[in-house]
Amino acid sequence: MYNLNESKYSINRFLRHVSPEKQVRDASAESETLEESFKAETLLRRDVYKTIRAVYDNEEEMDSLSDENRRLVEKMELEYRREGAALSEDKFNELTRLKLKLEELEVRFQRNIDSRDEKTMFTRGELDGLPDTYFKDRETKDIAGGTKYVVSTCSTDYFLLMNHAQLEATRRAMFLVQNNRCTDNVQVLNEAIKIRQEKAILLGYETHAEYALEPLMAKTPQAAYDMLADLRKNLTELGSKELEELEQLKRTDMQAVGKIYEGFFEWDRSFYANKLTKQKRSINYNELRCYFSLPQVIRGMFELYQALFGVKIVEMENPSAWHDDVEMYELWEADNKTFIGHFYTDFFHRSGKSLHISVHSIRSGYENDTRQFPVSAIVASFAKPEPNEPVLLHHSEVEMLMGELGRVFQNMLCKTKLAIFHGCKALEQDFVQTPIQILKDYMWSHVLNKIACHYKTGESIPLDLVTQLQAVKTNGAGLSYLRQVFLAMYDLRIYNSAETVDANSLFNSMNTDISLISCGGTRTFVVAKLGYFIKHSLASKYYAHLWSQVNSADILESCFLKDGIDTSEVGLAFRSIVLEAGGSKDSLDGLTMFLGREPNTRAFLSSIGVNSKGCV
Repeated sequence: MYNLNESKYSINRFLRHVSPEKQVRDASAESETLEESFKAETLLRRDVYKTIRAVYDNEEEMDSLSDENRRLVEKMELEYRREGAALSEDKFNELTRLKLKLEELEVRFQRNIDSRDEKTMFTRGELDGLPDTYFKDRETKDIAGGTKYVVSTCSTDYFLLMNHAQLEATRRAMFLVQNNRCTDNVQVLNEAIKIRQEKAILLGYETHAEYALEPLMAKTPQAAYDMLADLRKNLTELGSKELEELEQLKRTDMQAVGKIYEGFFEWDRSFYANKLTKQKRSINYNELRCYFSLPQVIRGMFELYQALFGVKIVEMENPSAWHDDVEMYELWEADNKTFIGHFYTDFFHRSGKSLHISVHSIRSGYENDTRQFPVSAIVASFAKPEPNEPVLLHHSEVEMLMGELGRVFQNMLCKTKLAIFHGCKALEQDFVQTPIQILKDYMWSHVLNKIACHYKTGESIPLDLVTQLQAVKTNGAGLSYLRQVFLAMYDLRIYNSAETVDANSLFNSMNTDISLISCGGTRTFVVAKLGYFIKHSLASKYYAHLWSQVNSADILESCFLKDGIDTSEVGLAFRSIVLEAGGSKDSLDGLTMFLGREPNTRAFLSSIGVNSKGCV
């Protein structure tokens, strides 16, 4: 029954992203809301939990189940118990009260951010370094006989200014406006931390972090923290050297205008990182687009995935789909004897369609009496091509497309009996990005020159340009990843302690200590506008992205890029052990089986220029 229902739900959810008809999109969105409400209500059914628990506690019956069905019972028992189905009536009611309070706090936190778009004003001279387009149609005010330009804290205004404003005083002023606009959110976050701790204890856990990580690949806060501590130890030397480079740039600038160098601060980070990148690399990203025509990029990636996974992609003529722009493909085993499934590509913009690149599972693969084949779609919103001119992609769009197309194959090549374990959606939150990251990094680091060629001349992208693009990916990696380590450690710290914490004070002290760059003694409330620490789906899980990157780098270096290895054999093994299993097996077990050992951080650190001793 679940297999059939899951497919119906998937189709209903999908239509709101692509249907040309607003009425259908609205109905799809409403359907998704009803579905989520129904699932939430189902998890509160104590009668259902009692039935599940009866099977779970029956050792003989559990032993008689297949591995996949046994995992299903274990997964369901855990889900229901984590929602409070095992609690007494009084405790269940208290849990419900805490949940409602947390929902209220999340809404209040985001509402405060959305309603506090502050503005400040600068003269043209104070905005030296900003492009002319920044001033076009910008609001101005005449003050004390001079003209000032109004600048808001919206992301477009803010990041352009922080990247290009030459004057430190301007960047500092803007930084303070941005990071003092939601001060009351600190109290909201403090309250949410306290309530999550109460909720965790009510459910039988020592901390919220312990509760949050239980169903994930890391399993425990300590495992996540150990990985982060290892990264911090090995990244600090690289980050310090990068900081010295940035400091020297600032010292030179201060000397040029006769000012004393007083330190390097958060409001300097983006400006000098951008300046250093321009000095080291002179890539013309607009010219680069000539090597990334959409048809050639797709064709090249299809060829590589076919070789890597032993499959054949067949384009279907005149497919029946939701729009004429849509193309449909069948996926077969390379011998053309076994059908795997089919997928759609819907790449061009139209009114009402999702604007970002995304992948959707329209139907999961599963088995009832016969095999039901998976159906996926990759959706984007590129401008339609002009006559005789293909769509030319930006470098960042190619990166996203590589990752999302990898997600299509992750869905298509999964082979489980139950729909609940099929594809990306079934993977642990700290593993779900790993297979995609592997495929994207493999494409980018190893085969970019094979898929990129000039759309007019057919010439391959110059190797020196490929080298520059790969080098840009590691520019400032030490400081950048230390920042990520800090945010992840902070996230675990606030949710893995029974002690009362002041979210803002702890944020500021850990920031300087770990990420190496301070706020110069200013009173700031950066954490008050960072929503991922309060959201239910993200609290305690900021580490997950780094965890995925570490694991993907390990697999890539140890298997896909290892000298003397037949890549097609590795691809088939990866398909068999990792992709086909989906969520039917513990991801750590699958990863350990594929590697032949437990994963570690060595390959990740090596990929950004850090050896095993933490030296550059």
